[in-house]
Amino acid sequence: MATIHDVSRLANVSISTVSRVLNNTAQVKESTRERIYVAMKQLGYQPNMFAQGLVTNRSRSITLVLTDLTGAYFGPLVKSLEHTLRKANYNLSISVENESLSEVQDTFRYLIGRRKDAVILFPHCLSEEQILQLREGAPPLVLLNRYMPEFSSQSITIDNVLGSRLAIEHLISRGHRNIVCITGPLRNSEAKDRMEGYRMTLAEHNIAYQECLVVESDFTTIGGFQAIVDILMRGVEFTAVYACNDQMAAGAIKALKQAGKKVPEDVSLIGFDDVEFASLLTPELTTIRQPSEAMGKAAAELALKLIQGETNLPKQKLFAPELIERNSVATVKI
Repeated sequence: MATIHDVSRLANVSISTVSRVLNNTAQVKESTRERIYVAMKQLGYQPNMFAQGLVTNRSRSITLVLTDLTGAYFGPLVKSLEHTLRKANYNLSISVENESLSEVQDTFRYLIGRRKDAVILFPHCLSEEQILQLREGAPPLVLLNRYMPEFSSQSITIDNVLGSRLAIEHLISRGHRNIVCITGPLRNSEAKDRMEGYRMTLAEHNIAYQECLVVESDFTTIGGFQAIVDILMRGVEFTAVYACNDQMAAGAIKALKQAGKKVPEDVSLIGFDDVEFASLLTPELTTIRQPSEAMGKAAAELALKLIQGETNLPKQKLFAPELIERNSVATVKI
């Protein structure tokens, strides 16, 4: 069985340098770090994580706490988090709770007792007040997909307002004026921001906001399907649909087709996220790309910096969305 001495000899570095890389306790040149990782792989060396934890008083484990794991969005995000942390010799654990504050609080108490080094929280429908209640006594905390002034240097977010603006601008540029908006649950900050972008863009183009064109849903495929059924039953006139995530867009496509509507010939459709299946739908979905892999990497790197006690951190990392044009939006026929 390979030892740390074997790794140091093969990588041509001191044992202390290998130890610093394994424990992430000091700056090591990236070229040296990579050489050590290559040596570990060649030798099949597996560090003793338990022993490292005893020495450093750390578990070398970071927990991602979610209140939902059903969306297609989460796969690339979790994969990126895990890959980044593994390179730094940390484990990623995942805790999925429901949306009640009490269950999330129980999870945090458990994590504190288990000496988790940091927590990455995807708060979903938790309010700002509820998130602040979690902070006391907790390990270093990174907010993913949420910005709060109290966590100004501990937030990784996307500009959801801009994402909606890109979507609605695109539809308006193709002649659409009666645009349905299927929102997520409006107690959710992401859903509220995307709704705000929808309203702002309409106003900028002197298009009246019509409450009858807005349906609050739940970010699920079934929710998107039911939203279109509701709109059609009410006889509302529209030429385009903005679904505030791709899962609801997929449900909307199914409902429109069942109602005899062709996409995009009769109704144009745009989503948000650019999950893997977006390009597999018929028609291929025009959508707003959310860089989930880059956001996962940034969240992991920020958690590692917090563990090391870095204090000179920039304000929130705000990622820019991108319009991905495919085949689900057509120009309105005059």
